[in-house]
Order: sequence, then structure tokens, then C-alpha cells
Amino acid sequence: MSMSPQGPSDHGASPVASPISSHNKTPDKASQEHKASEEHSDSESTVGRTTVAPSLHESSSGVSSCRSRGRRFEGSVDWGRIHFGEKMQHYARYAHCLEDIHLLSTFLDLAKVPEMHGDGFKVLLHTLKLLRLCDYSAEDICSVLAHASEYFGDVHDICGTQMGNREVANVLTSLLYIAHCFVHDETCPLHIWHQYLFRKYCPLKTLNAAVMRLMEILQYRLRLEPTDLAERYTRLTTVLLQQPTQAAVGF
Repeated sequence: MSMSPQGPSDHGASPVASPISSHNKTPDKASQEHKASEEHSDSESTVGRTTVAPSLHESSSGVSSCRSRGRRFEGSVDWGRIHFGEKMQHYARYAHCLEDIHLLSTFLDLAKVPEMHGDGFKVLLHTLKLLRLCDYSAEDICSVLAHASEYFGDVHDICGTQMGNREVANVLTSLLYIAHCFVHDETCPLHIWHQYLFRKYCPLKTLNAAVMRLMEILQYRLRLEPTDLAERYTRLTTVLLQQPTQAAVGF
């Protein structure tokens, strides 16, 4: 159910239910690898939503929604003018496309993240890449980012003093997972997020518990006020409009 005529999605599909039990979008290769190592699969229940998987091959929608794909951005970004730009530039190679650098910078600004270093940029750029590979449009990704940027304030108020840089990045990534479950009818299941983003950091069971703890902190209230959602969404989509079309380079 859209909260704004401009287009941000704000679906209300059972937000109180476990966010891990949604329908899944998953990358083809990731799903195959997951079948081979299934110690984690029984922690997920299936409740009638659809799942999607990241495709490791270029799709027509993926190309159009990320117009500036490539890992080399020399001369394309004025790092001094974007939020956390001077730190983020050392991790630009992890971005799926130029747009994602600007989206991440705007997201961190909207979320009022006080500090970010190193691996934090890397995991968040990989998170945006996962959403791209699942074939979500840039506008849908902006809606997910808008929701998660608001959720982070509530979490930081309670846990901020206990979180280091990597913990902040992991919380942001988990909030992006929750937001994408709320916004989309078709979602990428938690075991795929774990495999792509958290496999070396914690077991799936721990990630599952962390997601549920975050839901508790948010009091299972995932819907944003229409005005707040529209403002955040507009900030993010404006970033897309400002990026010039650019050919793919050296991916």
C-alpha cells in the first residue's frame, strides 16, 4: 500500500510476524549453494509471500535501474562534497554502480549515523548490490532505504553507546532486511542475506535473533508517517536524477 503518490511503497503485510518468514528473492547461484549446505534452513518458516533470488547474470531491468555500472569511478565523484565521501572513496570498488555510492551517502546522512569506517562501507555497498541483483528497481531500493533510515534512529537511541563501527553497519544491514520485507511483496529470504553478507560474522541463528530483537526495539511498528516517508524518499530519488547516464566500465 503506497504511502505517497510519488511512489514510495509502504506495504503493511503482517509486520508483527517474523520478518524472516517472507517470500523470497534470491540470487540463482546463492540458492543452489544453499541447498548444498542446509544446516540453517529449518529456522525459516514459509508463510505465503513470494521469494526472489539475486541473479548473477545481467538482466535488462538490472541494467536500466543502475545506469552507471562499473567499479572504476575516477573523476566521476566529488568525494569532498558527499557525506562520508573521503572515507568511502577507498571502498568504491565494492559498489555495484555509481548510483549506489550516492545512495549510500544519502542514506547514512538521513539515518544520522555518527561515524562509519572501513568494513562498514563495504558491507553496506554489498547490501545495495544484493538488492540490485534481486532485480529491485532503484525506486524500490530508495523506499527500503527511506524506511531503514528512520528505523535506525530508534535503535541508536537505545543501543548507540554499545555499538562499534561494524555493529552499526550490521544493524543498518539488518534494518534494511526488515524494511525490504515490509516494503516488498517479494522478498529475499534471510538465509540469502546471511550467506552474502553475514556468513563470516555470525551464524544464521544469531542473525535471526538479532532481527527479532530489532523488531522488538521498533515495537513492530514499521510504517512511517506519510510526510516523513515522502521527505526521505524524495531525498533519495533526487540522488538518482542527479546522476548522469554512464556506460558500464571494468566490472
